[in-house]
Amino acid sequence: MYKGFLFLAFLLAFQFITFGAFSKSVFFQNTGRIAGKVVDEKGEGIPGATVRVAGQTIGTQTGIDGSFSLAVKAGTYIIDISFISYQTKRITDVVVKSGEVTALNVSLQQQTAQLKEVVVSSTYRKSSTEGLYTRQKNASNITNGISAEQIAKTPDANVGQSLKRISGLATFDNKYVIVRGISERYNVATLDGTPLPSTDYTQRNFSFDLLPAEVIEGIVVHKTITPDLPVGFAGGMVQVNTRDIPTKNFVSFSIGTGFNDQSTGKDFISAKRGKYDYLGYDDGTRKMVPSFRVTDGATGAGADDPRGFTEADFQYARQFTNNWGLYKYKTQPNQNYTFGIGQNYNLKKDGERIGFIATLNYRNTQSIVDVVNQRSIFLFSPQAINNLFDGNPTGFGKIYNFNTTYGGVLNMGYRSKKHQISIRNSYSRIFSNPTTIISGYDNESGGVLLGAQYAPSTMRIVTEPDFLGLLQNKIQGEHQAGLYKLNWDVSRTALNRSRKDMLRRQIVNNNQLYGNYFHDFVDADAINVFPLSRQAFDVKETDYNWTASVSRPISTAPEFTGTVKLGYIGFNKKQVNNFITAYLRPASNNGFELDPNFVIEDVHTPENFAPNKLAYEVNPIGLNSYDGTSQFHAGYAMVDQTLWEKLRFVGGLRVEYFKLQLIGDAISSLNALISSPNIVLVANEDDIDKPWQILPSANLTYSVTDQFKVKAAYSQSMVRPEFNERSFATRYDPVLQGDVTGNLVISTKTDSYDLRGEWYPGLGEILSAGIFYKYLDRPLELTKRGGQDLYVYNNGFWAKSYGLELEVRKRLGFINSDLPLLDQVTVFSNATLLRSKVRGALPPRPELVDPANPNVYRLVSQPDERDRPLYGQTPFLLNTGVEYSGKIFGFNIVHNHSGRKFYLLTDNLALNEYEAPYDQVDVQLNANVLKNKGKIRFNFGNLFNNRNFYYNGMASYEPIDPNNAEAGNRLKPGYTDGYEKDDVITFSRKYGRTFTLSFNYTF
Repeated sequence: MYKGFLFLAFLLAFQFITFGAFSKSVFFQNTGRIAGKVVDEKGEGIPGATVRVAGQTIGTQTGIDGSFSLAVKAGTYIIDISFISYQTKRITDVVVKSGEVTALNVSLQQQTAQLKEVVVSSTYRKSSTEGLYTRQKNASNITNGISAEQIAKTPDANVGQSLKRISGLATFDNKYVIVRGISERYNVATLDGTPLPSTDYTQRNFSFDLLPAEVIEGIVVHKTITPDLPVGFAGGMVQVNTRDIPTKNFVSFSIGTGFNDQSTGKDFISAKRGKYDYLGYDDGTRKMVPSFRVTDGATGAGADDPRGFTEADFQYARQFTNNWGLYKYKTQPNQNYTFGIGQNYNLKKDGERIGFIATLNYRNTQSIVDVVNQRSIFLFSPQAINNLFDGNPTGFGKIYNFNTTYGGVLNMGYRSKKHQISIRNSYSRIFSNPTTIISGYDNESGGVLLGAQYAPSTMRIVTEPDFLGLLQNKIQGEHQAGLYKLNWDVSRTALNRSRKDMLRRQIVNNNQLYGNYFHDFVDADAINVFPLSRQAFDVKETDYNWTASVSRPISTAPEFTGTVKLGYIGFNKKQVNNFITAYLRPASNNGFELDPNFVIEDVHTPENFAPNKLAYEVNPIGLNSYDGTSQFHAGYAMVDQTLWEKLRFVGGLRVEYFKLQLIGDAISSLNALISSPNIVLVANEDDIDKPWQILPSANLTYSVTDQFKVKAAYSQSMVRPEFNERSFATRYDPVLQGDVTGNLVISTKTDSYDLRGEWYPGLGEILSAGIFYKYLDRPLELTKRGGQDLYVYNNGFWAKSYGLELEVRKRLGFINSDLPLLDQVTVFSNATLLRSKVRGALPPRPELVDPANPNVYRLVSQPDERDRPLYGQTPFLLNTGVEYSGKIFGFNIVHNHSGRKFYLLTDNLALNEYEAPYDQVDVQLNANVLKNKGKIRFNFGNLFNNRNFYYNGMASYEPIDPNNAEAGNRLKPGYTDGYEKDDVITFSRKYGRTFTLSFNYTF
């Protein structure tokens, strides 16, 4: 990948040099171009449409995708666009400047039988935001989105930060998306139409912070399903599109910097940095050990065959690097750079064009987040917090995160009147290295002094050097043969994620004196990752995706236009996951020769790995791997039919086949843990996926007028599990203060119903309102098991989710047409109200399959009768703002509000966690300079620096029956699941305010 990235950089430099010669011969003449796309009311390109300059003989025809390019002299023109059986559209005031390209995208309407000659006139207005809403209006299903223009008016550095601006979307940790209150695993991501693999180690999820905002053309979220979408979902499909082949040749660059008021210039604590951290690669600093092996000795509690460590074990331990030390740096300002180039060449034959676009981007950020963490050993009752600590936190600290992100896009294409071939390539890499340091009072150890007058007893330190690379290559084609249109694509997506030497360390202050009195210790009986352990894993996944479809009109009558489409979708995935956990132990139980108050970085020397001193323990579970493949095949038939010029129906059937095979899955792992060789655990019949599914979908659109549409939809879809969700491989989460692992999980089937009204009063304007209802069969949720610091995914029985969505975007010119300034001011807002109900499942228990055979068991779950919302549910979301777009100056103010979210499910209602409502305000000031070729942006991010916090209901619940703990808990009279003043804040963070300045220039 590294060599491929260098090759891409070389190619861009070469094109930059050759671009100079090309620009002299083309740009600096007294001519310009009009280029764009002609589409029908469904948003499909119209091939063969005529584009002509009114009153002149200059004209051309559109290619297979509806695109065109027309060379004209500088001036102001009237453009006529026409096609058989469509209303001719006349666009006035089209301004063409010398050496520049005027973008013109037009939608044509079907001509009625009564009106044979209709000319619709409108005034040219260029805006990618207007294009976004035009596509939304013409889409066959219900969508929302955000354009590149809108993203550019926010401080968002990546797609993860931008998603929360879209109606009905919330984000977790600024990278995982929740659509319509449905948790992140039920939403899928596509890049240029190709499904993206899960990037998370333990669940089905995609980390959207991997995709930089600079390379994005726009984001569309599909909320209802058509049979030809590449993958099923329950919440939404987030379709990220990279920049397409340009209509205008350009070279652009941007440079930016910024600072955070609680980070920049402050002391930054982390493990030792490598020489290539700013390039996103490890120089070997974080190499844990040359090779991995299971040790002979195993002194930890729960070992099947406790034995002493051997000399081979000590020789092995001496090979481990000493990365335990912490270093102090200064937090540097943020920096980001982007370079892009695009060219478009007209070939000799009319309508034939080739072109490419390429971009490179780089960003480095260093941040310090102030946190309170009162989970796990730092969790106390509300009474203890108030009485012993005067309401002060019992666990607190900081997260120091060093982040390098870079990538590139290289898209090339050929277009003619009947054929189009595109090659799309993208690469993204992110190096994230958070160091979490939490100090607090250990409520699980005896002898700890409690009270603010005593220094914290315990400090936990976790480092997570994470390297993630995503490479996607795709070739796609579109061909017209008479009435038939053939579409196809083939893609390869490679994901490589490595976590190198994740250090988990718990140090103690025995006398609890204020000052630097902490020291390390080792524990032979430790059953979790503390006090001292190291972990590394390496995940490699390669996905091959392919699609093919053929469509043709079934009616060309204006009142009953229609198209039938047959298609096939398939993928093949292969993933290999290797991981190691090494526990630092006392070498024997017969004594310990080192000072018990040691500091690990001082004693981690070869001579101290010896009998009665130290050893590394690696057990078979700690050195493990899983290897999996999955196959998916789907065939579909659908129809796109317009009836009486008003009603449009898009729907059909989809037949899916899915099979996932995993070596080292949950069932085989559980059987390996069973001590008796005669006992066998088998999967419950209800926990086995059926390979074949038949899924219907239907979308109806009724056009009351050309501007007002009513849309309704119904669909069934399947959300498939990922490899990591079926594996017992664990990942320690320093925020949760516990391990997250997979389980015996199956696919979730969803029935969805939607109804929405959309009014488009003007270009780039919308007023819409909609309702939806979803029924999820076997929803998957993250649950905390009992008193353990273990988080497990578990299928419930069913869930119902429903809500209301509202959106408005309107220019203020309608208030007073005599004030042109108002037409440059736009107000916008979207709000979502959500509710849900779940019938969950209790942790499964073993049950005999056949009473006559006492050796075969299956795991069976009983219903959890508690009344609660769906995991990930957010009852209210709001985005609102105002923007001004002047010729020189502009500003944009955005307020994002996320309501209370159900964050964590436990077996005790009082310990369930919620994320409290959170507000964020961002402001951008911008100015066009250097004859509008340059743009300066000044961003104020997270202006009010509100605290983001999570809480449980320990103060809000009481036992139903004090004498029967199994009866559970209930809310106290007058209490709710909202935050009450005595509820325990389990986790909180403050990100600080970020101020950035950037400059962009386009040649």
